[in-house]
Amino acid sequence: MNGLWTGAIALLLAAPPPLAAQEIWQADVRIESLEVAVRVSTLTIQVVVASDHDDEARAVRLDVLLPVGVGLVRIPPDCRTGPTPVANLVGRVTCDLGTIPVRGSRSVNLTASRPAVGAGRTISAFAASDTPDPDPTNNHAFRSLP
Repeated sequence: MNGLWTGAIALLLAAPPPLAAQEIWQADVRIESLEVAVRVSTLTIQVVVASDHDDEARAVRLDVLLPVGVGLVRIPPDCRTGPTPVANLVGRVTCDLGTIPVRGSRSVNLTASRPAVGAGRTISAFAASDTPDPDPTNNHAFRSLP
């Protein structure tokens, strides 16, 4: 009987420790607002990206898609222009917003020329992060030009 208990104890001591709960980072990145002000010959576009949930949002990116006929006049230094895969859009502005803390936000202001009458009328904004997002349904916004 002694050998049985010794073997059972040895087996228990040799067993790996139970797995600890893994920490899962989550940050609800969302477009808080997308505002477009129309001036005589320009558009002022302001996008606010916010982060909610338990953890900071890391490596946050914002893409703003512009309709045909809109030309960029001024963009922030942490943004760049690039082509877009959507045929009826003329441009894309991608901004690297870095880390946004919990309940924090970042604002991006763009100035663009007004499109010609009859051109595309929708501006779109999309936010994403390297941190898993529990609610991706609020990561985009659209505004039609008046």
